Amino acid sequence: MVNKNRIGIKINECLKYLVMFSTIIIATKFQVEAAGLLEGKIKQAFMAYAQAQEATKREDRMEKFQRAQHLFSHVSEQGVGTAALYTNIGTAALQAENLGDAVLAFRRALKLDPDYFQALQNLQQARTLLPNWVPRPTEESVLDSFFIWRKSLSAAEQSGLAALFFLLASIGFSISIRWRLILARNLALLPLLLWVALVVFYIVDITASEGQDAVITVDDTIARVADSINAPQRFSQPMSAGTEVEVLEVRDNWAHVSLFNGRDAWVSFASLAYIANL
Repeated sequence: MVNKNRIGIKINECLKYLVMFSTIIIATKFQVEAAGLLEGKIKQAFMAYAQAQEATKREDRMEKFQRAQHLFSHVSEQGVGTAALYTNIGTAALQAENLGDAVLAFRRALKLDPDYFQALQNLQQARTLLPNWVPRPTEESVLDSFFIWRKSLSAAEQSGLAALFFLLASIGFSISIRWRLILARNLALLPLLLWVALVVFYIVDITASEGQDAVITVDDTIARVADSINAPQRFSQPMSAGTEVEVLEVRDNWAHVSLFNGRDAWVSFASLAYIANL
C-alpha cells in the first residue's frame, strides 16, 4: 500500500513538471510568434513611409504617412517602447500633418532618452509649426545650461552620482582632519558643491512638478474658464493640437491645464494625452 502511494506521488510530480514544461514551451512559442509579427509590422511601417516619400499626389502621400504612423504606433502599443520607435511615430505623424501626435511622440522619445538628437531636432521643428500665440517651453537659465548633463541621466543615475560626490567629499574632509591637509579640504569642496547642487535640483523638481505633462492632440480644442460646456471661452481662439501643457487637476471629463506662460484653462480630458503614458 505504501509503495502504491509513493508511486502515485511520483506520477503526480511527473505530471506537474510535464505541465510546467509544456506551458513554458507554449509561452515561448507565442513570444517568438509575437516578436515575428511585430517585426513584420515594423517592416510594413518603413515600407509605407518609403512609399509616402515617393508618392506624387498629396492624398496618397498623406494616406501612406498615416499608415506608417499607425503601424509604428501598433508596435508601441504591444509594449515595445524605445526612443527610436517613438521618434519614428512622431516623424510619420509630422509628415502626415498630425501635429499633436508628432509632438507627443517626440516628447515620449525624449522622456526615454533626453539626448536623442533626432527627437530633439524634430520636436524643435514641430514647435515652429504651432500658431505664434501658443507658448513654448521657456529657455533654460545659465545655471540650467551649466548642469545640462543632469537631464541626460535617469533618476537612479542622479542618485548614484550624488552618493558618489558625497562619498568623495566625506573622504576629502576626513583626510584633511586626520592629517591636517588643507589641500585635501579644498579639493573636497568641489564634490560637496556638486552634491548640494544635485540635492537642490532634486528638491526643485519635486516641488515644481505639481501636475503631469501632457499634449493637446485634438485640433481646435476649446479652452474654458471652468469645467463646464457652458463656461465662457478662456482664450479668443481654440487651442492647437501640439500645444504642450501641464495637467493640474482632473474633474470628471475635464482637465485643468497650465500653459507655459502661466495661464490656465479647462479642456476636455479626451483632447489631450499624457506624455508619461508610455
